Amino acid sequence: MDITFDRGSSDRPKGHALLYFRSTSDPDQIWVTYLVILPITVDVSKYVPPFLMNQVGEMGPKDLSALAFPPAPERIEGYGALDEMAELRDDDIISAGQFNPNDVPAAMMSINEAVQRYAEMYSQVAGGVTQAEDEKEEESGEFGVNEVLYSLMNESDRLSELTKLVGGLRFAVEGSDGTMARETEESIALLSKHLPENHNIQQLLDAVKASDSHSAELADLYLQRCYHLVQEEYAKLGQIETKIRDVEASRASE
Repeated sequence: MDITFDRGSSDRPKGHALLYFRSTSDPDQIWVTYLVILPITVDVSKYVPPFLMNQVGEMGPKDLSALAFPPAPERIEGYGALDEMAELRDDDIISAGQFNPNDVPAAMMSINEAVQRYAEMYSQVAGGVTQAEDEKEEESGEFGVNEVLYSLMNESDRLSELTKLVGGLRFAVEGSDGTMARETEESIALLSKHLPENHNIQQLLDAVKASDSHSAELADLYLQRCYHLVQEEYAKLGQIETKIRDVEASRASE
């Protein structure tokens, strides 16, 4: 059964809607029922009275519970009243076409089909949100583990991890792998919290992500600089910083 959204969108159903029909004998007559998707998954058949069982009989405890009440449409004053109700409650408005007011069983079957169709639309949206939340939780859990690992590392191990991540970021940038680049950059940002500010991690990242002829050399110099800082090799540190300034001056002149 096709249902048409007068208010709201099939791409983003709200989970509650005014479902209406127009009378076959008088198109100005509006007959309405209220459709709702329950926000939790339940076995609706345990709670509804027998006269509603035709609407939920095929839905088990693992299904997204949905129903319409009343089970047959009721006539209201007109479309204007319908629109006002929807505006007040922020409901979707769904057209189910025409029906014969004298054929109640057929109307109940049409409502049941509309409920199932609307439930399918809503479950796709709800499923996408759940998946996104699961991915976010999984990602947060991964970063939580890395946070602990980085905090337990000594400075030498952190630099080794930084070197590995920089190599991964460079590979992702060269391969135009945006997802890998974003994830690797986030890991480097997390690791940088456990490194002194004078390591200039942001400058290192900028150099790795750049695409000019000096970027690779500059990234290597910034990485070497981190090692000299940790090892307190100040003479070599001074030489590296001189090279960095020279390379940056060359970039600026191009």
